Amino acid sequence: MSSVVEQADLHQPIELRSGLGHHSRIVPQILQPQNGMELQQVIEQAYLKKLPVYPVGKGNNWGYGYKTPASDGCTLLDLSGMNRILSFDEELGVIEVEPGVTQGQVSGYLKHTPWMLDCTGAGPDTSLMGNILERGFGHGPVGNRSQHFTISELILANGKVMKLNQSARYCGRAGLAANLHELFTQNNIAVISKIKFELMLRPEASLRCLVRLKSANDLPAYIDIMRRLKSEGSIDGLPHLGNTYRMLTMMERFNFTKWSTSDGANQADIESLCNQYNLSPWSGAFVIIGTTAVAKAKAARVKALLKPIAKVNVVSLAKLKQMNQIAISASRLLGRLSVYQRLQGSLNEFTEMMDMLEGNPKDLALKGCYWRYRGNIPEKMNPVEDGAGFFWVAPTLPMVGEDVEKCMRLSQQAFDKAGFEFGVTLTAVNAYMCQAIISIYYDSGNPDEVTRATDLVRKLRALYRRYQWPCYRRAVDEMPFNSEFELEQDALELRSRIKAAFDPDDIVSPGRYQMAASYQFSEDS
Repeated sequence: MSSVVEQADLHQPIELRSGLGHHSRIVPQILQPQNGMELQQVIEQAYLKKLPVYPVGKGNNWGYGYKTPASDGCTLLDLSGMNRILSFDEELGVIEVEPGVTQGQVSGYLKHTPWMLDCTGAGPDTSLMGNILERGFGHGPVGNRSQHFTISELILANGKVMKLNQSARYCGRAGLAANLHELFTQNNIAVISKIKFELMLRPEASLRCLVRLKSANDLPAYIDIMRRLKSEGSIDGLPHLGNTYRMLTMMERFNFTKWSTSDGANQADIESLCNQYNLSPWSGAFVIIGTTAVAKAKAARVKALLKPIAKVNVVSLAKLKQMNQIAISASRLLGRLSVYQRLQGSLNEFTEMMDMLEGNPKDLALKGCYWRYRGNIPEKMNPVEDGAGFFWVAPTLPMVGEDVEKCMRLSQQAFDKAGFEFGVTLTAVNAYMCQAIISIYYDSGNPDEVTRATDLVRKLRALYRRYQWPCYRRAVDEMPFNSEFELEQDALELRSRIKAAFDPDDIVSPGRYQMAASYQFSEDS
């Protein structure tokens, strides 16, 4: 018997805070299996004792609940110790990993190979498997991650180990398991212990397309142009576009001395900061890759379509790094000027962010979580443990300019009423799906702000349900779901039927992406 199982009853109950307002859950213990055999034994024992478990890879599910379970009373299975890269097919560009393998670990492993990881902005310490199973997305051609993986091994609630990838060599989703892999994303019907993930070939040419819309009124036109560029294949990555506050939060902090915490930032000051950093109402960057000739042709097409509504600059990463190095050298002469220090620092961080598109994960995007944080930002950021206050809400919108503009306008109104700054990133996942990630930043040490932020997030969720904009990712503070108020009630019923078949005793992650009460099936249903 594994020592992990033998010591299971020696721990005292622990309160885990999700970082979402006052939300928390109680876990009786935290277990850390180090390999697949120990994990299988833990799950088997949990099944025999009818004790629920909640597995996490690294647990860094920022903005959606961190490592906190969806229900009280679950043993937290911390799988960060299962961090082996199990195999790498350098010819096909496929890597097999355990739950605790991080983005940074994979990036380092691939450094001297022809392949790279399509990174998300969540940082180097996040679990690759965890993000994939939460349907996270990156920036490049394989950025829609849930489309580019297969499950090698899973463990059912009764402890039975099953393998879904039986081909002699990776050939994608094929055979009888072809349509099963995505069933296990955003679900609670088994514990996934091994996956294979498709990598991105390092391109001959990799250009950065920097876009700044001339006016906030140009957003609908931008969305429609992106739809066309995605449809025709001129852009095969996932372009990200951020509004003023989303960009500023990575460069500045809320000015508690000058600004009202209940009314929000002073607009005159914000305009001054935008001028200082040369920010437009909407700014974005994405990668254009291919052979040199193909990448240049794609860039020319992108510039031609966006030129009427945006300032578009195309630059290679090498050129960007050269500009940054010149700025660093000039700091010897101008470094004492505070304005220059700010601008040089911003250029340096922007260069780092653009380097992420080369498969090198960065945690710079996490700086935004500290917008209303009163302390100093630690060099090693963990916004939940540090006490930074933030929620993320993720309505999925059609790639139609009018629809996206409507969502932005209604969301802005809700933020203005609540006295918070409206930060959002829009990602063209494909030609049909525009994914909004809306950020609510608040001072977690201010009870009034916590209350207002929690109220705002509830109103936003209700708003998106009302307009039938389903959220692509959900937070644990709204789980288990109250089916009466959910948009997709038939989907919830089907989830309950599948859960009942796989895990009738509700052992694995009870309440996760699941309705509050067990669904009662009628005899004729």
